Amino acid sequence: MISLALDGPADAVPLALLADLKADLGLTDDSSDARLTRLLLDASSMALTYIGQPILSGLWTEEIEIERADRLRQIVLSARPLLSIQSLKRNGADWTAEQISGLVIDRKAGLLSCPPEACHHWHPGHYVLTYQAGYVPPSVAEDGTVQTGTLPPVISRAVILTASALWAAGDRDPNLKSESVQGVGSTSWATASGTGGMPQSAADMLKQFRE
Repeated sequence: MISLALDGPADAVPLALLADLKADLGLTDDSSDARLTRLLLDASSMALTYIGQPILSGLWTEEIEIERADRLRQIVLSARPLLSIQSLKRNGADWTAEQISGLVIDRKAGLLSCPPEACHHWHPGHYVLTYQAGYVPPSVAEDGTVQTGTLPPVISRAVILTASALWAAGDRDPNLKSESVQGVGSTSWATASGTGGMPQSAADMLKQFRE
């Protein structure tokens, strides 16, 4: 099986609340809100890159090629968790609503299996699936009400830790590992490798979601 293309939401959104980041930093005024919002977006982008698969809620369209030699029992969708399937085509022919409803679905893993009584494996061909999948990040409505969303809290926590680290780094050169001030002493910073710029603790929280 080859996933040929995946189209879906592309807008950058923060995966944690500004109020939670400010609470962690002990900030009560709004003078730094613009910068903190940028840091949240940067940290969210780092988290998504580290996870390496689409997890944000939206309508996704995916093209999949199944070759005759594959003999697949399951199709693995790229975006998950799976919420619903809107349409499914094979070689340009639409599946009926009854055929789609007969699929055996593992929503969390994004797995689609044919019903055992219908077939033992997916037939070869070019499939186009349109489906709703992904988590809804927390947000604040226009009236100030907090919408908790469906994003696992541990992801938001990892984003807050990363944004806090970016805030603490300030304007420091990211390539600088240590500095010395005459008469004061020297300071060095530990850098984690393979975390995409996030603190190691944040990366550890996200490992379970990696592709």
